[in-house]
Amino acid sequence: MFKGFTVAVVALISTAQLDRYLTNGRYTDAAIAMLRQIGRSFGF
Repeated sequence: MFKGFTVAVVALISTAQLDRYLTNGRYTDAAIAMLRQIGRSFGF
């Protein structure tokens, strides 16, 4: 379980860094904003 969690975290960090490099973080910022709105809709 820990190995799978570590692989997922590394993949997300790598994808975010690649997005920052290629598109100046446009998609990462949009995904974070979407997750923030989903969290607010559930009351977090």
